[in-house]
Amino acid sequence: MTTLQKTSRANAVRQRRTSTKPSTPASKTQATVKKQATRTSRQAYRPDSVFLPVEPRPAASANQRKMKGTTTRQALGVSSPTITQRTGTRSKGNPTHRTIGAHQGRMVKGSHRQGYDFAFSLGRTAVRAPLLSLPNLGPRWVSAGLTLILGLLLYTMVTANTFKVSALELSGNQRLVAEDVSARLDLIGQSIFNAVPSRIENDLRTAFPDLAGVSVQVGFPNHIRVSVVERVPILAWYQNGNTTWIDTNGIAFTPRGDVQGLVQIAASGIPPKPAVDPKTPINDQPFIGPDMVQAILSLHPQVPDGAPMVFDPKYGMGWQDPRGWSVYFGQNTQEIDMKKNIYQALLDNFSLTGIQPTLISVAYLDAPFYK
Repeated sequence: MTTLQKTSRANAVRQRRTSTKPSTPASKTQATVKKQATRTSRQAYRPDSVFLPVEPRPAASANQRKMKGTTTRQALGVSSPTITQRTGTRSKGNPTHRTIGAHQGRMVKGSHRQGYDFAFSLGRTAVRAPLLSLPNLGPRWVSAGLTLILGLLLYTMVTANTFKVSALELSGNQRLVAEDVSARLDLIGQSIFNAVPSRIENDLRTAFPDLAGVSVQVGFPNHIRVSVVERVPILAWYQNGNTTWIDTNGIAFTPRGDVQGLVQIAASGIPPKPAVDPKTPINDQPFIGPDMVQAILSLHPQVPDGAPMVFDPKYGMGWQDPRGWSVYFGQNTQEIDMKKNIYQALLDNFSLTGIQPTLISVAYLDAPFYK
């Protein structure tokens, strides 16, 4: 075999080995590149397995931590890194000084909550404590809480037996009894908050016209004090089978109790209504005028014993004389003394002439007459 033949055969084997060498697929090459890139850019933490209440920060490399520690010691003027320890114990130079870990706590800012995130160091492992949430209560929540508390307090006070009226204290009364007042108001067993002084006064004045004044005091927990001023009756007015008492102001009211010495008047009609102010309460509007009351009191001494005084809408007031006639002084209460003198003069004339009248009227001074 010649040299040329040996060379050609070696080349052929070399070419055959080169052609049979497995080629690397393009997809495998790309996967290898991505894997290497991933290994290169891999982070130092796993966010899917650790709960971090704050935004995570990549861990610094060893070189960066070394440079940072050197810079910190230089800024503090410390020559040796062993002087300040990271174990959280007190240093010998200053017993009140504590060295906390490299990671300090910082506040987390948010629109819906406030809290503080604390981080401390355990050796070379950085540990973060859970977030301490502080509720952010607005003014509406505070108002709602206060409203709820006040509502519960009011409900308790309304329903509690301590604040229920047990009795009424009545003072200043002479003929009015406390049982009548309690029955009218119907406050026994009710809450003290239902007792309104102004309303109680109006109810009592309306129900009892014989009261000239009413004063009500409501005291906690369940006290109601009623002070009254009763009217003093002067006249007893009989009309249509009913009796009404009248005081010096001419105000009529229903009799209550027993009063002696009242002037008895038998009326055959309604007397003229006196002029009153429209703003006057109905309980203070007089039945007859005060001047007529004074005229009746002035005539009463002239009335014979046992004879009641009378009132006639046509002839006015007078009395029935036991000697057999009726005398009237009219509805005009003025000049009563002059009318009494004229009446006495007529009686003297009748006794001299022997006239037996049935009716004598001196209502008009210029025209007295008799029948």
